[in-house]
Amino acid sequence: MAAKYEEIMKSKGFMPYYLEKLPPSLTQKAKEELGETDERRALALKQFRKAILADKKLSCPTDDEFLMQFLRVRKYNVDTALGLLKNYFNLIASHPEFYDKLDKEKMNQLAGASFINFLPFRANDGCLIVIAKMENWNPDEVNVHILFCTLTALALCVASYPANQITGIRLIFDAKGYSFKQVRCFVPRYIPMVAKALRNCLPVRFKSIHIVNEAVVFQYAWSVLKLVLSEKIKNRCCMNR
Repeated sequence: MAAKYEEIMKSKGFMPYYLEKLPPSLTQKAKEELGETDERRALALKQFRKAILADKKLSCPTDDEFLMQFLRVRKYNVDTALGLLKNYFNLIASHPEFYDKLDKEKMNQLAGASFINFLPFRANDGCLIVIAKMENWNPDEVNVHILFCTLTALALCVASYPANQITGIRLIFDAKGYSFKQVRCFVPRYIPMVAKALRNCLPVRFKSIHIVNEAVVFQYAWSVLKLVLSEKIKNRCCMNR
């Protein structure tokens, strides 16, 4: 069955989620949607690196691979890329209860529980398709601190691949099994953090967020979350009833 699925998807021209090298179609997409050229990339990297080194409060990698995550997601606007970079490190610094002591064993446990899944083939526009299944997170076994650490690590992993920097991602949020126990982990204390992460703290382009299998419990959490989401993100959310 898996082999047949792979054969069908490849025959229809769908790209696999892992791309070792950028195909010509994505190179062209970067040029058309991000305004990327060799000259613009080189100039932006030079300006971005200079701005980071001039800021004494920033201490972060300045290699090309790291900086490209922020430049591409902001379409080579150095000022907004710098703002995103600062917001990312401010997010980490403002929540030491999450990030100071990483429990890698628990993070691996959550990552291995199929809480986050990547479809083997991309959407027809090249976007990576990510599925989050709430029923596979048990807060009694993995607390909300571990959850945020794991999600941050996975987001940065996604952002590190050039293809994803160009295409962005489409998130399918499966709310099946979403419980009051899970809601209490987020609402109201960490709702602002979720909104910040979605809005302007992670070098990830959310092209769309599709919510499926929503129930009354999720509707309550959503009614709170959407109060603090940006209009841009809200417009990219779709309830699939």
